[in-house]
Amino acid sequence: MSEPIGAREELQQTADMLEQILEVMPDDLFTLRSLYETLLKLEQPEEALACLKRLDDGARAAQNSALIAFVINQYESIVEHLPELNKRIERLQESQMVADLLNVPASGSKKPDARKGGVESEMALAWELFQDEQLSQEEYSNVLHDITEMSSQEVSVPVTVLHILHDRNFSRFERLMTHLCQKSGVPIIALSQFDEREELRETLPLDFISRHGALPFAKVGDELLLAVLNPMDKDLIATAGALAGTRCHPYLVSPQEYDQRLAQIRKALA
Repeated sequence: MSEPIGAREELQQTADMLEQILEVMPDDLFTLRSLYETLLKLEQPEEALACLKRLDDGARAAQNSALIAFVINQYESIVEHLPELNKRIERLQESQMVADLLNVPASGSKKPDARKGGVESEMALAWELFQDEQLSQEEYSNVLHDITEMSSQEVSVPVTVLHILHDRNFSRFERLMTHLCQKSGVPIIALSQFDEREELRETLPLDFISRHGALPFAKVGDELLLAVLNPMDKDLIATAGALAGTRCHPYLVSPQEYDQRLAQIRKALA
């Protein structure tokens, strides 16, 4: 069944916006996947397939096992009508084996790169909030625009959806925070209730907590309590744990409290 006219117009606006983002960041895999799924909803199979093939190439180049599996699944759903896709499936399966091997932790392996950006996970969060009807089409477009623009600049705080919405005086901010808490299972906490502690300042690199919405604010035994701004980003929490060498338990905090704590840490380390 086709989408109602209003919904279809919104989907077309989303597709146009995603294509604009790809003009700036042509290799952004999340945006490619979002565009592919949007084109499917718009019932544009040829354009969707072309987008999926781009995602295929990008996922193999990035050795992204999860996206490779996604593309294989999508190909398998249509290969009966397009048997030529079998060659692509075989090539992806070979790439997936390599990617899985490379993603297996090994003793003596390098620690995660603290400088790696989190733009893709923030775009994913914006998409989820749009899908959950927490953001309107216009609000979603504005957030993606700001993420794209700010990620190309030198900023002193992480580029996050919550920062952008707070700076835009988003009227349903508290409701959105509650939604994130309920969906992720990550509790909300007031960071101001915890003093900034010297023994936690160098638990994670300053560059990491400045670029990503994750910083330690307390310790329970050998494990860290982590203030986060994107509770849906499980990879970020895992990376923080790998960098700190211990298990991390995430807690959702407001962007203004995060920025205040980050400023305190910067001042103390200076």
